[in-house]
Amino acid sequence: MLVQLAPQQLRSFNYVVVSCGRKMFNVNTSVNAAKCLKMFGVCDVAEAVATCKDRFIKRYVLRSSVVCEICSICS
Repeated sequence: MLVQLAPQQLRSFNYVVVSCGRKMFNVNTSVNAAKCLKMFGVCDVAEAVATCKDRFIKRYVLRSSVVCEICSICS
């Protein structure tokens, strides 16, 4: 069973990433930090989690295992 992160958790993780971006790029607003991070290829945490989840599911759907088939159906 795949663990689902709550929206509040994703926002909290994203806040940490953007705060680090503010310090690295020495900008005052979170919007500017998010733009700078995006230019350097750092995506939103929710995006990254969704991408990893999709990749995981696609990889294990191709395997011929009953457990993998059940996981793909439940997700």
